[in-house]
Order: sequence, then C-alpha cells, then structure tokens
Amino acid sequence: MTEILADPVEEARRILDAASAGGVELRAIGGIGVALRAPSIHRLQPSRRYHDLDLVGRTPRAPIENLLNSLGYEPSRRFNTLNGAERLLFHDPDGRRVDVFLDTLRMCHTLPFARRLTIDADTLPLADLALTKLQIVELTERDAQDLAALLADHPLTDDEAGVAVPRVVAVTSSDWGWWRTVTGNLTALVERWQSGREAGHGDDHTAVLGTATARATELSRRLDAVPKSLRWRARAGIGDRLIWYDEPEEVR
Repeated sequence: MTEILADPVEEARRILDAASAGGVELRAIGGIGVALRAPSIHRLQPSRRYHDLDLVGRTPRAPIENLLNSLGYEPSRRFNTLNGAERLLFHDPDGRRVDVFLDTLRMCHTLPFARRLTIDADTLPLADLALTKLQIVELTERDAQDLAALLADHPLTDDEAGVAVPRVVAVTSSDWGWWRTVTGNLTALVERWQSGREAGHGDDHTAVLGTATARATELSRRLDAVPKSLRWRARAGIGDRLIWYDEPEEVR
C-alpha cells in the first residue's frame, strides 16, 4: 500500500487506480472529478482549492469498504451503519473526508447513476458530472468555476463524447423541479460569467468564461425547447409556490 497523498487530486488518482486494479467500480465526482476531466479549471481565478473527496460506486458496498480500508481510510462506523445502503463515509488520519455515494446521488435532487457508472474511466460521464453541480440550488463560487471549466473544455453533444444533451434532457424533461433548478442555475451562471469576463483576471480566464457562457446559453435553449411530460406540466402549474428541491443534510 502506498501512503495517502497530500494532494487531493493525486490521492483521487491513487484510489481510482487501486480500484481499477482490484476490479472495484469506483468513479470520482465533485470538484476533483471536474479537475480530472477539465484542465481549464487551472486557467480560472482565483485558483481552485480542494480538500475532501467525493466518489460514486455500486452496491454491494463491501468491495468499496475493503478497498478504502486497505488504502488507509477509517470508516465512520455509525454513519455507515445508518446510511450504508446509499452512502458511505471515511476519513484519513488527518481528517480528510471521503464520501462514497452508492447507485444514487441524493442532494437537492435525486440522480440515479448506477447504469452510467462505467461509461467513462475515472469519473461519471460529463453530462452527469455537470448535473451533480447543476442540481445545487445555492451554487458557490467553486461550483461556478467547476461548471465553467467543464463547459469550456467539452462541447455539447448528442453522445457521450462531450456533455451529452440527451442525458440532461432525460433528467429535466420529466421532472419540473430538476428543470427549474438546472435552467435557473444556467441563467444565473451566464449572468455571473458575463460579469466575470470584465473582472480583469486575464485572457485565459476570460476565454474560459466566454466559451462556457455560449454553451450554457445553448444548453438552456435546448432544455426549454424539448417537449415535457404530463407530470412535468402539472408540477409547472404550481411553480415556486411549493418548494421543488430537498435540503441536503450537512454531514461531518
């Protein structure tokens, strides 16, 4: 066993390499997942910082537990006993946290991913990476940076070679709450990035935001244009009068 690495991105690579070697289906999400797929994150200011690791896998959980134990991580036994059907929590000796979501991500919205786990190496597919960020009702500056880098480095596509629009459509066209959050975030991001292009952070920063703005605008347009389900239309009639998202529980 190699030692736990101080750099969270390199540590994620170590975990993913060990998982691949051991036949354990494990992928990265979150900011580190984006860092593995979108090098333009290093062109944005201020510089992105990382600490905890977010991973996704499939049930049964035992192979993942065995792998992380062998790599030097201590399980949060009480949390894992209560939540282990869908989520596991580990810490390294310095307190860095590793979250592992199993089959489904439940945050502000619910994203099943089990059937899409192995489409790409190292991370969930690009569209799913984007959705894990776009489902956040209160985006932070770090989330905005991650989405900017992801959209700048990968075009909108009809297949998995880029950010697969059919996947985003499938999630949002049948669920008004998902659509409301995703399209609301895209609109807010376009406004934020247009302002950010004038902030004087340099040509690299401005170029990334310019490409991301164009692709976010196009994605929003395509999501609006798609026919919606009857359930979607019924929920749209209620609108914001009824809360459309869940409040994620804070986990320590």
